Amino acid sequence: MDSLTNDHRVRRSAAALRQVDKGLYPTASVIIAVYNHFNWLRLILDALRHQSNMDFEVVIADDGSDAETVDAIHRYMATYPEFPVIHSWHTDQGWRKNTALNKAIASSKGEYLIFVDGDCIPHPRFVDDHLRLRKKGVVIGGRRVDITESVSRMVENWSALPQNYFNIVRKAMLRYFREEDFFTSLKQLRHLVHYPFIAGKPLPLKKHGMLGCNMGMYREDLMKINGFDERYLAPGIGEDTDLEVRLSNAGIPVLRSPRYALMIHRHHARLPLDSPDNVALLRAAIDNKTTRTPYGLISPR
Repeated sequence: MDSLTNDHRVRRSAAALRQVDKGLYPTASVIIAVYNHFNWLRLILDALRHQSNMDFEVVIADDGSDAETVDAIHRYMATYPEFPVIHSWHTDQGWRKNTALNKAIASSKGEYLIFVDGDCIPHPRFVDDHLRLRKKGVVIGGRRVDITESVSRMVENWSALPQNYFNIVRKAMLRYFREEDFFTSLKQLRHLVHYPFIAGKPLPLKKHGMLGCNMGMYREDLMKINGFDERYLAPGIGEDTDLEVRLSNAGIPVLRSPRYALMIHRHHARLPLDSPDNVALLRAAIDNKTTRTPYGLISPR
């Protein structure tokens, strides 16, 4: 890791550099939060190369992945130089996902920001859905489909993402239908079906809770609350919950749809949600009706 001694280093593909040189910035920046597990990140990047709308750049918000993962990321970037990727990395000092996300945002160029977690593979129309649904003063949330353990193993064993990967996953979920509770499995299967826009309009969106793994918003709206609060130093409560509270306090609601901006979510154990420090910070944000954190994109660090 000698080549990554700075706290924040950005590498761009040749195409991304050409794009910036010409001043042709993309409409959206897809920001992927990662920490190691390149085998899954590679599938996410493959899925983004298959998108129906390519008006975006990719920014990897890396919370201190090891040298092997960093090398793999850079090899991928070199293999697909036509695909604009920015790798934003800082040293591993424990869970600092919010800091990694803020640094990735600062490195990005899109006016619209789409956030993806490193264990979620987006649908081929994922970016197009977010861009068609986007609206200033609103956060757009999509659907995360929790696949079963067997299907997750199947996906992780792919050497490359097939073009029809969503159909393959849907059929595999049917094949392993009895692995999970019947009604839980049925619900997940329903959310694997993408719905077309009717006469150019989507199905109605509803106010709903935020999923940090699948959300899109205008940069200017996120700037109103100063981005992610970097005082949250543990997973679970706080990362996206705090963001939702402060956005709501600023009059920016979350609208979600179960039929658009779909993604499949790797099977894994749930993270603990009981960090006392996180709970205290969140409670303070709720009680004080906080909008703008002083420890965000612009902070005293």
